[in-house]
Amino acid sequence: MNKKSFFNGKIINEDQIKISPRDIGFLRGYGVFDVMVTENRKPFLIKEHFSRLESSAKKLGLKLTFGFTDYEKIVIRLIKLNNYKKAIIRTVITGGVSADAFSPGKVTGLIMLEKFKPLPRKIYTDGAKVITLEFQRECPLAKITNYVEAIKNQPLKKKKKAIEILYTKNGKVLEASTSNFFIVKNGDLITPWDGVLSGTTRNLIIKLAAGKYPVEKREIKISELWNAEEAFITATNKNIVPIVIVDGRKIGKGNVGDITKVLIKTLDMYCRNY
Repeated sequence: MNKKSFFNGKIINEDQIKISPRDIGFLRGYGVFDVMVTENRKPFLIKEHFSRLESSAKKLGLKLTFGFTDYEKIVIRLIKLNNYKKAIIRTVITGGVSADAFSPGKVTGLIMLEKFKPLPRKIYTDGAKVITLEFQRECPLAKITNYVEAIKNQPLKKKKKAIEILYTKNGKVLEASTSNFFIVKNGDLITPWDGVLSGTTRNLIIKLAAGKYPVEKREIKISELWNAEEAFITATNKNIVPIVIVDGRKIGKGNVGDITKVLIKTLDMYCRNY
């Protein structure tokens, strides 16, 4: 199958995409991106994803070449052309061709699709492990293309059989490399809010939890983590993944907690009816 992608104003075959060697995204990593999935062959939470993409671009001084209406039309067209039962939609915006490798030019815009590959069901029923790393992402309020620390530590993550790397800084839990983080304590949901990326799935979980569980959006100290009753991560391509072990230590009883189970079912139902 020759995948169809959107590149600088045109829908073309993915293998026809040519990125200039002078693109500042390639030379300096100067760019932003967003990842979205489809539910029932429709782009899931597309308004929220576009809003974050636009916000990320503004923080880097990049101007999108399309508004929401055009973006939605392009994405829907690509979904039809590629015909995946469920897809990942990846949008990348860079500073474009730069004459001096520092000054952004006309932005490069790319939207491409790939087949969605779900995590094993066992992860959702039995829970997963994460490892911690003392690190805070550069420009954490924007979804930038710099994932050097996460990529560099993939071998360690695999060695430890962890699903994610949980970033900590100065005694506080922040976010995971590609996910947001929650703990459950005394029946309350607690999630870090300042200095982390605003996750679309995280924000949806907060809305779905409204009226069921109190939600606290605040810092989480590492010491609180060890006293948590439950923990989970949220991400567009993972939904809610229960975390039962952090750095080899059990969270709560070391199994998937009741509140996490309820939220998983609630989100699954929301997605099915989307």
